[in-house]
Amino acid sequence: HKQRLDQIVRSHRAAPQAALIAHLNPVIRGWCRYYSTQASKRTFAKCAADLFASLQSWARRRHPKKHRRWVNCKYWHAIGSARWVFAARSKHDNWLKLARHTDTPIQRFTKVQGKRSPYDGDWLYWAARRGQSPLIPARVAQLLKRQKGRCHACKLVFKSDDVIELDHITPRSQGGPDEFANWQLLHRHCHHNKSAAERHSAHTREV
Repeated sequence: HKQRLDQIVRSHRAAPQAALIAHLNPVIRGWCRYYSTQASKRTFAKCAADLFASLQSWARRRHPKKHRRWVNCKYWHAIGSARWVFAARSKHDNWLKLARHTDTPIQRFTKVQGKRSPYDGDWLYWAARRGQSPLIPARVAQLLKRQKGRCHACKLVFKSDDVIELDHITPRSQGGPDEFANWQLLHRHCHHNKSAAERHSAHTREV
């Protein structure tokens, strides 16, 4: 991976910064996603450090008579809460940022429980694991996966005979949007308790 990135940097010695970023990003993202299920955090940090050193050499070679601080300010920027972002302005005046290895989340593979089978009829377990099931709505299956099969309120694992209800995290009455980011799955009794608490809070504010 390091050799591939170094090769791209060398081949773009005279190219604009935006072109270099556009060629590096797919390689970085693809490689990181491939290894994101393994213990790769230290490796990602090492790759990021090696690439930073390579880009520093690339930038200084383009401006041999300029001070290092000037070079750094030209190619690295503070964008939002992030500092030292290798980025360039695009044609639409937006930032084209270099993908960073360390931004890739590590998602460990979860082993299938020993006695489980896709044909055992436990749709709740497989929906929570895979995020899909032919027996339940797609959004419910995706929420089960996001919540790792647990009720968002009591944190207990859903069982096949539980009554599961869809809830808006921020109530619609308070301006909450009807979209995936604002949905959660609760046990029916947890949903009732949350709704009662919201009604009480609204009544208190009115008084």
